[in-house]
Amino acid sequence: MSEQFNALDADITFRSSDNILFRIHSRNLDVTSGGFPPVGFVPAEEHVDLTEDSETLELMFQFVYPRLQPRLEDIAFEALLRLSEAVEKYQVYPAMQLCNIHMARALPDHALDVLDYSLRHDYASLANRSAPFVTLENVSAAWKTVPPTLVYSWLRYYDSWNSRIRKASIIAPHGHKCANWLDYQRKIFSALGELTGVKNDESISAVIAVPHFASICCKDDANRWQRDFMDQIRDIPPFTKFV
Repeated sequence: MSEQFNALDADITFRSSDNILFRIHSRNLDVTSGGFPPVGFVPAEEHVDLTEDSETLELMFQFVYPRLQPRLEDIAFEALLRLSEAVEKYQVYPAMQLCNIHMARALPDHALDVLDYSLRHDYASLANRSAPFVTLENVSAAWKTVPPTLVYSWLRYYDSWNSRIRKASIIAPHGHKCANWLDYQRKIFSALGELTGVKNDESISAVIAVPHFASICCKDDANRWQRDFMDQIRDIPPFTKFV
C-alpha cells in the first residue's frame, strides 16, 4: 500500500505494475484529469490495474490533490520521462504543461527521447527545438525502439541539411587573387567534407573561416561565403514539415 495514498474514505483503488495499491478520491480525479475510468465502473471491492510503476504513480497522484507539487527538477530524466508519458495518457491536466517544460529543459542531453515524446503528444514547437540536437549516432543506436515514422522523418530532415552542406562548396567565392586564399579554401573544403547533419550558426562559422591574421580580402570572402551558406540553410523547413 502506498504510504501517501491510503485514505480509508477513498472510493477507488489503483494497483501499480509492481503491485503497490493507491487509494484515491474519485472527486479529485474528476476535476483534475480526463483519462481514468469513472468510479461507477469499478466495484468497490476491486482495484484497477495500471501499467505504470509505483514511483511514477506516486508522483502523478500528487498532482490530483490540492497540495505542494513535487519538484520535478530533482528527479532523474528516466523518471521524468515515465511521469510525462503517464500524465499524457491519463490527461492529468495540472501536470501536463509542467512536464512539458521540464522535458524541454532536458535538452540537449536527451534530445531523441524528447523528440519522440513531442511527436507522440503533438508538441510541435518542442519537436522542432529537439530535432536539431539529435545525432545520427542517437538514431542508429535507438532505431529498434523509436517509431519508424520518427526515424524516417528525421533522416529526411538530416539529409536536407547534408545536401545544403554539400552545396556550400559550389557557392565558394571565385576569382580571388590573394596568394593565401587557395590554401585557406582547401582547408575549408576539407572541413566541409567532414561536416554532416544539423548545425548551428557557431559551427558553420568555425568551419568557413580564415585565421585571424589573414588579409582583409580573405576575411571578406570568408564572411561572404558564410553569409551565402547561412541564407541557404535558413530555407530548410523545421523538422515537423518532414513528418
